[in-house]
Amino acid sequence: MPLNIYIISHPIISTLSSQIIYQKNDKTHRSIYNEMNFLLIYELLRKWITVKKIYIKNVDYIKEISIFNPKESYTLFANLEKCCNIIDHLKTLIPKLSIVHTDIYQDENYNTRIYYNSKKEKKLTNSRIIIIEKILNNNSIINFINELINKYNIKITSIKIICIACNNKVLELINKKYSNLEIYTTKIINI
Repeated sequence: MPLNIYIISHPIISTLSSQIIYQKNDKTHRSIYNEMNFLLIYELLRKWITVKKIYIKNVDYIKEISIFNPKESYTLFANLEKCCNIIDHLKTLIPKLSIVHTDIYQDENYNTRIYYNSKKEKKLTNSRIIIIEKILNNNSIINFINELINKYNIKITSIKIICIACNNKVLELINKKYSNLEIYTTKIINI
């Protein structure tokens, strides 16, 4: 089965992603990055969040209320230093959202790894996982997904990745190991 890659091609998103990928870091860069993450999360959640409708019958009318499924919870893995401006906004929009700070680093053998605070492991077992990365350009994401699946028994269908751009070689590696994984991005690039 081929990897599920959703390339969001709205003209505004395409313009913003080009600014992020090809321009230097500055204050507007961070603002654009936060907006892009929010738009990509919106696209991801359109299909993923389930809403229950409750109908309350009164004497003269029927009132309809939409609520989130109380059995669903979400965990967002992201570098909070880079996307801190959207966190409060997401907490009000997404029910039962846990946030875990991640950071990419190289160990003593020059292997790239993703560090995260594993104290929230009890919440991970029944949670839907959203991973935010700016650019998928190394295989550390595969190691991270391996850890989530093997250590916390999370199903691959409960993990989704959001990134501004993806390296096509990394996508090929992900496809070999996790062909059911869904990735939301704006561009596939050759780095």
